[in-house]
Amino acid sequence: MKNQNMKRIMIPSALFCLTAGLCAEDYHAVFTEGQWEPSHFLNVKSPRWDYRGIMLQGAGHIYNQTPEVSDEELFRKYGSDVFASLMLNRKFTGNATIRSKMSFDHRMAPLIVIAPELGKGKDGQHEFREHFEIVLFDEGINIWRYMYKDGKASWYKAAWLNAKFEPKKVYELEVQLRYTKFGCTMTVRCDGKEFGYSEANLPRTWYAGITACEGRNRFYDFQVMQPKPKARK
Repeated sequence: MKNQNMKRIMIPSALFCLTAGLCAEDYHAVFTEGQWEPSHFLNVKSPRWDYRGIMLQGAGHIYNQTPEVSDEELFRKYGSDVFASLMLNRKFTGNATIRSKMSFDHRMAPLIVIAPELGKGKDGQHEFREHFEIVLFDEGINIWRYMYKDGKASWYKAAWLNAKFEPKKVYELEVQLRYTKFGCTMTVRCDGKEFGYSEANLPRTWYAGITACEGRNRFYDFQVMQPKPKARK
């Protein structure tokens, strides 16, 4: 694949409210060339590797740049050389529904990522600190919680769903966040399947975005919707 830069196209702000159901705090990007604005997103790397991946523009989608090797070799040998993440350059607060249409080749693993804060790496560019990954792959959906302390990342699998998902098929992954006095509840939905997860450590204000890793991944859109304020009586 050619190392090409994604084309930057200015989009009128009115397109952020794509339907009557979207309000000023919502965001919807359709990853077709000319239909989204790359400057609305931050390129964020993992603190686990020095590699900073990029997303390339495809026909009706974006995808992570990967070496020109077979799917199995890519999965076995190049896990740290395919990671690419885009985070919206603004924060959201409170309840929301986050959605993205995505697909993967071979086995894995496109995901939605939610991060309370972003840090800076040795190169001065954006880098993950604490964050949550909601990961789609061929054998289900995993939720990973990542921590960061004393310059080192650690992580554990906090929740999971065992299910079969097919390579090259487009799925819509949805994460619903609902805050109570006890913390945040995540409800995850995909292809008619659903499971819930309670997380007391996710602050009410957060960044959201997408990550491609462990294989060839494609993303077709990205959307954040928040509840509308109740009308005064």
